[in-house]
Parts: sequence; C-alpha cells; structure tokens
Amino acid sequence: MLFSKIILENYGIYKDRQIFDFTSSSEKPIILCGGTNGAGKTTLFNSVMLCLYGQDSFEKRTTRKDYDEFLRRKIHRYLGSKTFADFAAITVEFQYYHQGKVENYSVTRLWKNDDGKIIENLSIKKNGEKLDSVDESQWHQFIRELLPRGVARLFFFDGEKIVKIAKEGGEDIEIKSSFDMLLGLDMVEQLKSDLEINLMRNMKGGTKEIQEKKDELDSELAELQKTVTDLKIKRERKLDVLNEIQKTVDDYEAKISRLGGGYATQRHELQKNESVLEERTSSLEEKIREICLDALPFSMIPRQLEQLVAQINQDQDLTKNHLEKQILEENLSQVSGEISGDKFWNDFKVDSNLKKEISSKIENLFQAKIPSMSETQNPVIDLSPNETVKILDTVKKADVVMLSKLEKYTVEYNKITEELQKTKTALSNAPTDDEIGPLITKLNSEHEKMGVIKTEIDHSDQKIHEETSLIGLKKLALRQLVDEKYKQKASETNLQITRDVQKVLGLYSEKLREKKLHLLEKYLIEAIQVLIHKEDFIEKVAIDKKTFAMTLYRKNNQVMFKDELSEGEKQMFATAVLWALAKTSGRPLPFMIDTPLARLDVEHRGKLVETFFPSASHQVVIFSTDAEIDEKYYAQLKPFISKSYLMKYSSDSGSAKVEEGFFWEQKVTN
Repeated sequence: MLFSKIILENYGIYKDRQIFDFTSSSEKPIILCGGTNGAGKTTLFNSVMLCLYGQDSFEKRTTRKDYDEFLRRKIHRYLGSKTFADFAAITVEFQYYHQGKVENYSVTRLWKNDDGKIIENLSIKKNGEKLDSVDESQWHQFIRELLPRGVARLFFFDGEKIVKIAKEGGEDIEIKSSFDMLLGLDMVEQLKSDLEINLMRNMKGGTKEIQEKKDELDSELAELQKTVTDLKIKRERKLDVLNEIQKTVDDYEAKISRLGGGYATQRHELQKNESVLEERTSSLEEKIREICLDALPFSMIPRQLEQLVAQINQDQDLTKNHLEKQILEENLSQVSGEISGDKFWNDFKVDSNLKKEISSKIENLFQAKIPSMSETQNPVIDLSPNETVKILDTVKKADVVMLSKLEKYTVEYNKITEELQKTKTALSNAPTDDEIGPLITKLNSEHEKMGVIKTEIDHSDQKIHEETSLIGLKKLALRQLVDEKYKQKASETNLQITRDVQKVLGLYSEKLREKKLHLLEKYLIEAIQVLIHKEDFIEKVAIDKKTFAMTLYRKNNQVMFKDELSEGEKQMFATAVLWALAKTSGRPLPFMIDTPLARLDVEHRGKLVETFFPSASHQVVIFSTDAEIDEKYYAQLKPFISKSYLMKYSSDSGSAKVEEGFFWEQKVTN
C-alpha cells in the first residue's frame, strides 16, 4: 500500500480544497508535514483513518449520534460568522499491489448538514472507474482485509503513545493486545467461544445436581457480565467527559495560540523540558540514595578505617600465633610423654645420661618453634572469619572513589534542580495580558480535570480486567460441567465434534502464534540493535507464548531487567516493539507518525532521525513542529524526503494555509 494523495475540502481548520501530494520513492520514503500547534497537523493525521474507516476509525466504540456530532463540528465554519460551508470532504488516494499488478484506489467521504442531520456519502474509484455497486459494508470488508483496524494502529501512531507505553512498562500488554488481531486469531477465539455457547444452549437433560450447578454458574456468570457491561458503560461516559474536556482544552490552546502564539509554543517546550528535568532529578536522587545507604558513612572516617584494618590484620596475626603455639605445645607434650617412657628407648642402647641429653635437645627444638607470646596478648576485636571478610569488603568500597561519585552526582543534581526551578518559574510567570492570563488559568484547570478523569479511567480498566478474569474462570467451570453432563449421554455426538473442532482450532492458533512469536523476537532484536547502539546491551529477547511476557538477555544469557533501562532507552524499546510488530504483520504498509520525538532526549532523538525514519517502511509520513525536527535533524533527513509541507494558521481567514516546503526550507527561500 502506498498513499499518493490526501485531499481535504472544508474539513476542520482547512478551508476550500487543499491537496497533499504524498507520492514518494523507495530512495526517498519520507513525507514531512510541519506546523506549529493548532495549525492542522493532527487534523490531517486523523483524516486518513476517518476517510478509510468512517465511524469505525475511533479508538473507542462511538454511537451514530456522537459520530454525527463530531462531523457537524468538522464542517468548516467561516471566520467571524455562524455560517458553515455547504459540505466537508476527505479523499484518500492510494496504490495497492494485488495479484501481480498495481491497482489505484480513490476513496472519498463527503458530509452535508441537512437541517441538523448529517448525511454521509461514500464514493470509491478503482483505476479511475467509479464502483457504483460497492456499498459501505462491502468497502468495510475490503479495507479490514487490506488494513485491519488493530493492525492500522501499529502503523498510525503518535509519539505520546510511545511515551505512555514506556512509562507504564506496557510493552508486554501492547504485544498481547495486538498479536491475535495481527494474526487474525481473534476470529479463531471468537469461533471457539461461539461453539461453546452453542453447546450450552443445546444441553438437555442431565442429572439434577449438575443442572443445579450449571444454573448457579449461569447466574453468577450473568451477574459478572452485567457488572462488566456496567463498568464499560461508566468508562465510556468518563471517556466522553474526557473528550469534552479535550475539546475545551483544544479551544483554549487555539485561542492562546492566536493571541500569543509565541508564548504557547514556548510553554509547550518548557513543559517538555520540565518533564525531562524531573526524570533526571529522580534518577540522580536514586543514585545518591544508593551511595548514602551503602558505604558512604565509612567514607567519612578514612583515618579510623586505616586503624581498623591495621588492628584486624594484627588480630589475625595474633590468632594465627595462638593457634601455632597451641599446636606446638600439644605436640611437645605428646613427644615429651613418649620419650620419658622406657618403651621409646628399648631399641636404642644408650645410657641414662645420653638419654637425658637427647630428650633435652628434642624439647628445646620444639620450644624454639613456639611463638613467644604473653598470656594476656589476645586479639582486640574478636571476629569470625566470615565477619572479617565482610568488614574488609565494606572498607574496600568506602574509598575516595565513592566520595568522588557522590560529589559528581551532587554537583549534577544541584545544576539540574536549579535549571528545573528556572523552568518552573518561567511556566508560572504567565503573561499579564488580560486576554491570555484568564485563558491560561482556565486551561490549567481543565488539565487538572483531565488528570482526575484519566486516573478514574485507569481504575475502571483495572476493575474490568479483574471482573473479566472471573468471567474466564466461570466459563471454565461451565465447560467442565458441560463435559460432565455429556459424559452421561453417550448418544450425543455434538460434544465430541465440538471438542474436536475446538482442539484443531487451538492447535492451529498455538502453532501459528509460536511461529509468529519467533519471527517477532527476531524482528525485535533487529530493531533494538538498530535503534540503540550500545555495547553489552540486549543480545536476545524471549517472549512467553502464553503470557507474552518478555525476558531480555545480555551476552552469555545474562538476564537484563527493564528497570535497568534509562527513560530514553525505554522509549526507544517501546518504538522497537511497535516496529517489530508492524514487520511481523507481513503487510507492506506506510507509517504515519504524529509528534514523533515527544519528550525524547537529544541522543535518542538523533537515533530515530538517523535510523528509524529513513528505514521504517517504503513510505513514512511525519507530522512535526520545528521544535521536534529542528534545522539539524531536517538536514539529516533531507536526502530521504520526497515531499514536505508547512501548515500555517491564518488569523485573517481563520483557516490553515498550506505551502510546500518545511520550516527550514521556508527560511532559506524567504
């Protein structure tokens, strides 16, 4: 698939007919669309999915009423009036390689407001000829086969999604939620479930006890399903509230942009910088804390430590001497006892004087070997060997290097906290302008509301997950009952047939999942090695075929925990996961990326620009501000850019003006 044109007519901020030529080549796969906040980048980004999927383009289930209300707001309204354009339309033209030949498609969705009722018209052309016989359902079937909605979100994503996955450590969840849909296995699971439901519906007879258990489980399952449904409804309502707040936020930001665009852009950058600085201060605090809790206290008393080590060494020598003396004295006592007896001398013909002389010499030899020690000369610090090893190891750590590290981290921490304070001060010092000031206050209030609603939605998601897990357990119990009931009815063949079909479907799913997981592991490690050039980094990735949990390995199969990754590395890892999933799908689809460098540090921004954008796919459409793709990054990307556009908001016309060329091209030509 290859996008060739996107045409917007009176849609959103775009007035009249605006054409974006997206034709590109494999040597120059990048289409770069630039603009400040509020200039129409995201509108263009979302328009493609809206044109292709219509009502199904939204992340959450949307009612027809909500869909019509959304479209009503998207028909362009002329500046300074309540008059709307007669219609709004989006056209997406693309090429599709099918059965050995290239086919050209043109899809147009046109909307009219007929006395408050939105009328939608879908028009499709294939190779220049209009397909009059294709209705909405047929088109949806075609586009779902070409580009399933679950796969599309892997190729159409924004930088904030990367940030969210990285912060929450949701790579495993992302794989799990995408994988079955990516392989089409969600339909297999649905078929297995439908077979089970059909069995339970057609169960007849059976023992009273089993039937009572089944009725009880049916009741519990129905109650759980009702709870989940209620939770989902409440969640949808919260999402609606969140969407309304987002609309209010968008309105305020648009007004602020028009009244003081410079400040709005500056504020956005300050917020991003604040987030980066806060993450760095947290990291440094943890490092300082680790040093303080380890050997730092000992580092503060180097002279005393030297004395301690000297005393321990002295005590070790004393202990050794005591032991030697004890052994020699015991041996002397034993030898003295032997030579004092007559038995020892039976084999020797010596007189008594010679016997005394020999005995004396032997005892003197032993006495000479016994260390000269005072009875009161004992170790000062009585330590076991294990205790001695532990103390010496701690002392070894407590050197000037530790203090040097602490000093380095402290200096860096002070520098960053000072910079953070300056950033916070700059953010708090909103313009005193009577128009902008109240708007910013209201905007901040709406952001706080958004935070509260998002937290509530997260809690709802957790509760839904818990209740859904219980539903799974109840369904398993029901299945066991079904098996037990049908065992009592040998004449029934439906059970065996159903179980055989379910078994085959399960084996098919398992084999396909296993095969694709191996492929995903391969693509993932390739993506990691491209995006993160770091010695002794991740050498292998293993994905559990049941839980989808990922285990990372360094060289020599040494496990690496995700917590060891820096914030920037976590974002690059999340990007690698999405990239690998997209490649595993086996679909040659374009990438469309909004806010691509959101909150990334300089090092990792450079990696994306250098490695990911030019090679992600045969076509990569990037929507960016000048703060993300700056002059330096633009120069790096230029050899790979086929087309570039700049969207500017015109306060005179109240619409977006589109020009060819990016920010820095505009700067050169002007």
